[in-house]
This record gives sequence, structure tokens and C-alpha cells, in this order.
Amino acid sequence: MSQRKATADGRTGPEADKQPRPNTQLLALTRARGWTYEDLGRKLADEARKQGISGATFDYSTIQRFMNGKTTWPQGDTRRCLEALFGRPATELGFIPRFGGRAAAPRVESSVVLHTETGTEKGDHTNRRAALATISAAALAPILTPGNAAAEAADFTRHATESDLGPGLLDRLGAAVHQIGATYPAHRPQELWPTTLDLRRTTHHLTRQRHTLREGRSIAHTAGMLSVILAWLAHDLGDNPTAEAYCADAFAQGHQADLPEVSAWADDALSTILLYADRPDAALAAATRGAATAPQDSPAHARLAAQVARAHARLGHADAFADATVTTRAYADRLPAHGAGLWGADAVRISSYDASSYLWLDQPDKARVAAEAAIAQYAAVDHTRQSPTRMAIAQLDLAAAHAALGEPDAAVEYARQALACPRLVESVQVRTRQLGARLRRDYPKTAYGSDVTAELTAQTARI
Repeated sequence: MSQRKATADGRTGPEADKQPRPNTQLLALTRARGWTYEDLGRKLADEARKQGISGATFDYSTIQRFMNGKTTWPQGDTRRCLEALFGRPATELGFIPRFGGRAAAPRVESSVVLHTETGTEKGDHTNRRAALATISAAALAPILTPGNAAAEAADFTRHATESDLGPGLLDRLGAAVHQIGATYPAHRPQELWPTTLDLRRTTHHLTRQRHTLREGRSIAHTAGMLSVILAWLAHDLGDNPTAEAYCADAFAQGHQADLPEVSAWADDALSTILLYADRPDAALAAATRGAATAPQDSPAHARLAAQVARAHARLGHADAFADATVTTRAYADRLPAHGAGLWGADAVRISSYDASSYLWLDQPDKARVAAEAAIAQYAAVDHTRQSPTRMAIAQLDLAAAHAALGEPDAAVEYARQALACPRLVESVQVRTRQLGARLRRDYPKTAYGSDVTAELTAQTARI
């Protein structure tokens, strides 16, 4: 006959199972932090306010019930506050899930009496057979209790689908990213920075809210793309350390959420930033990495293929540039002539990149042809879809080509046209300074170089 467990006052049978067991695990965790019951109650109340939970009570008697085992499984908001405060699930805080009014986990005594075919064996640290039998029984107990397994599975599902995010919130954030990207060329970076940074902070806050796995991936996508925009804005404002930091963040968001296109857009921005910082080796590395991860035939891949080509040109790799342009030409043949926005890939961008590349390769005739083609394509587009920064860069490339071809008057004229750009961002200023240096070097006894520099100073003073 199996023995029955006895209570402290000598009772046996079902009454013994009704006696609460102290939650030594929660007590140990609380003491390890140096908290009293009152401290724990105050901290849980603070956590409830932080989560916007009202009506939760954490007075002394509530905490005492946690510790003496009378509360075996806290409900809803109370459980979430405990989990958030201690940073671990309730099952690791000594609480036992209850399904259908019964505890799911079995209680195993430190001394167990088992009946085997050979007689009674008392379990202790030397009785391996008894210990194994106890462990096996404990492991199977939840499965053998009707309804427990299904209820536990339902709890897993409930946890996977619980979310504190409002309906449509992520869609609105995604639409905001699209809107900023689509209208990027039409706004000065100083205007876009506060709004974009506020949205990025919002997405960071959302990662700390309860959300589903699908929502988490969407948050990472939006956060990554916002960081790409912030990288471009910082670059336009002349803050390269900040630009590179946001590129790193965008790449990390894409990598962690398995969103290669987000990481690719980060590398596209980074390649340009590094190129203008006169770090062409690093620019080539970023472009090559991005091209390897970007989805084939995507706008990001087309942009990165062109980035690889111009980085090779900046390094003087004529053969590598020629090889890379095979890919860019194939894209140019099927891309639209002009695409609006920050996420566009178009044929005119490739023409513009070619103009810069041929200048770096000391081929001014080809640079002039490519720059003229780019300017004509930009001018043919409705002004609402034009990219003033890209137009200014093309005009400065054409000015540099004329300077290299012995036509400084034309060079100064195209430079003045470029400096009339409504978005006189850092890249335009860098190219203008480079042109001024070239004119001073090639025409040292003239005022061409100083004229361009003076014009740049006058125009930057107005922004």
C-alpha cells in the first residue's frame, strides 16, 4: 500500500496537498536585491504605472501571499509586472501555472517512498533507481493530466499573439517612411531631421512594448529605414560621424531581423558617405557588401552596383570599373529614366555616376558627355520630381570636365548654376571646393578658382 504524505499537525490524505508551499525562489530573488516586502510592493506599483496598468494592488498582504505560496499563479497584469521587474518569466519566479483549477507542475518531496517489484525503496541521494523513477514520474505528470497539454499549448499561442500596439500603428509608421523618402529631394535636411528623429525614437520605444514576432520584424524594418534616412540627412548636414552611426544602426536592424534589403540600403548610404569623406577603399567595401546581400534586381541592388563601379573609378581601377559597368549598363537599359525619391533607382543616376567616374579616371571627354546626358535627363522631368542635389552634382561634374579640357570660363558658369541649387547640401559644397582647388591648380595666375570659392561662400551664407 502506498504511503500518504502527512501534514505538520499529523493529518494525511488530500488535506496535506492543500497546504501552501512557500515560494522560496521568489523570496531568494527578492532578498538578493536587498528588498523588503514593502520595497517589492513599491517597485511593482511603479512598474504598473510605467505600463499604464490601473487597479493593480501590491500591498503587504499581496506580497505575503506571493511569498507564502497562497498565490500560486498571479493573474494577467500582476504577472506581467512581476516578469518585467525581475526580467524573467513567472515560471522562473517560483510560480506554477494552473489549468482547470489544478497545478500543472507536480510537487516532489525530498524523501519519496516508492513501491517496486522488489519491495519498498526510500529515495535519497544514493538511490539512483528511485531518483530516476521520481524524475520520470515528474516529467510525465503534466502529460498524463487530461487537458493540461492542450491548455499549455493554448497559453503558448496566446503569448505569441499578445500585443500592446494599437491597430494600424505600424502601417502609419511605414507610410511615414515612404512619404519622407518620396519627398526627400524637395525638403531641406534641417526641415526633415526633427520629424524623422522623432519617428525613430518612437520605433525604439515600440521595441520595449509587448508585440508579436511579426510586429517585431515590421518595427525593425521601419526603424532601419528611418535610420537610413537619418544617415542621409546627417551626411547632407555635414556630420559624417552621425551619418556613419545611423548606417551602422540601420545595418544592424536589417541583419537582426533578417531583412537584407534594409541592410543593403544602409550600405548604399554608407558608400556615398565614405566616398565624400575621401575614404574610397572603405566605400568600395561597403558597396561590395551591400551588393552581395541586396535582393537581385531590386532598386537597392541597382544602386549598389553603380556604387561599386564608381568606387573602383575613384581608386583608379580602370579595368575593374569597366567590368562593373557591364552590370550597371544592364540595369540602365531597363530602369526608368528618372525615379523620384530617396529609394529610387534610375538611368540618370547611373549617367551621373559615370560623369564623376570618368573624371576620376582622367577621361574628361567621356565625363563631359555623361554629365551633359545627366543634366538633359534631369531637366526633362517635371520640377516636382526633380532632384536638385543630383542636378547640381552633374553640373559640377560638367564644370570640372570643362576645366580639364581647358575651358575655365565654361567651368565657372556651370559652377554658378550648380550653386543656385535650393538644397546646397554637403555633397554639393564638397564638389564645389574640389572644383575651386582644380581651377587654382590648373590656372594659378587667374581668378577662376577664387571666383568659384567666393560664390560658394556667398551661397552658403544664405542657408
